[in-house]
Amino acid sequence: MFRDSKLEKIMIRPVICVNEEDSFDLVEKKLRGKIRHLPVVDSKGRVVGLFSQRDLFRIVSPHRTEEGGYVYDPAMLYDFILKRQMTPEPFTLTPEDPVSRALDAMIRNRYGCIPITDEKKVLLGIVTTEDILKWALAQLQPAKT
Repeated sequence: MFRDSKLEKIMIRPVICVNEEDSFDLVEKKLRGKIRHLPVVDSKGRVVGLFSQRDLFRIVSPHRTEEGGYVYDPAMLYDFILKRQMTPEPFTLTPEDPVSRALDAMIRNRYGCIPITDEKKVLLGIVTTEDILKWALAQLQPAKT
């Protein structure tokens, strides 16, 4: 089951991403809501970095609201350059790689996501720990008759 399944079955596409030259204002807007990981691509769509909500919170310390959310002063972001704050050259896999390889890399390296690329590093999809857990749960459910 896990050993033979390919990432192409569970990867999310299209991927919300940012360009390495994008402003932090745009990056911050994309990280609102449910998105926690943003692949950073060059002008040819190749993955050159990864920026996460955790990276954002390292730059500007958030404060917890009464509702349980987080707030921070977005004006503090204007002086930051994405290229200098992103994780450069993140670990990537291809759609043909097995889900087990992604899971192993996530556990060993504490990755929250893995960009899925072709052989030229062009972004094709993304897989998060949540995606793998949802897929694994579906695999463990009894077959519907």
